Amino acid sequence: MLNSVKYSKKYLNMLYYEEIYVLKNIFIFIILIQLQLFGTQTPKEIFIVSESWENLTNKDGSGLYFDLARMIYEPAGVSVKIKIYPYKRSTMMVEKKRADVWLGSYIDEEDYALYPKYYFDHDIVTAMYKKKKFPNFGGLNSLKDKNVCWIRGYGYDEYITIPIKKHERNDRKSILQSFDKDRFDIFLDAKYDMQKAIAKFKFDTSEYGFNEIFKF
Repeated sequence: MLNSVKYSKKYLNMLYYEEIYVLKNIFIFIILIQLQLFGTQTPKEIFIVSESWENLTNKDGSGLYFDLARMIYEPAGVSVKIKIYPYKRSTMMVEKKRADVWLGSYIDEEDYALYPKYYFDHDIVTAMYKKKKFPNFGGLNSLKDKNVCWIRGYGYDEYITIPIKKHERNDRKSILQSFDKDRFDIFLDAKYDMQKAIAKFKFDTSEYGFNEIFKF
């Protein structure tokens, strides 16, 4: 239930150090660029759009991913323009050539984008579920024919070969609220983002279990 748990200073510090670990070792960073972007000339500006992830792509334009983009492009004389949008809208803006780059995609998620050969991080996609409903949760196969929810545009169904009933929401707060009211069975998200949302919204997880489904 939202706003039902208070976290100790020790616990919050633990989350902080876990966040640093995740930042270095778990969380994905992939820049997607339209195939037609550069051609034979270097552009004067590159327009990057992204969902907001704390400490990675902050709404004020700071964050690790944005800093890396500046370090890559600005020395080459390319100005970096940044804007925060929901994930689905970010992908659509690149598809419609209204932006050049969006961040955080899974490999080969969209066929109109060019993916880098090398990337420095990846996601651990985790399933969150009620333990009473799934006392013997068995990983990916437990999703079969279940109501499964994730952030709109993440497209996990492209990597799940068993039948599921897909639900999408625009933000994690609404997902947790709906989850608490049993409007779906399983919540899928990157482990890092799920942990951050649980801490931010003080969501009581005492009745919930977690299972790592796959990695990207």
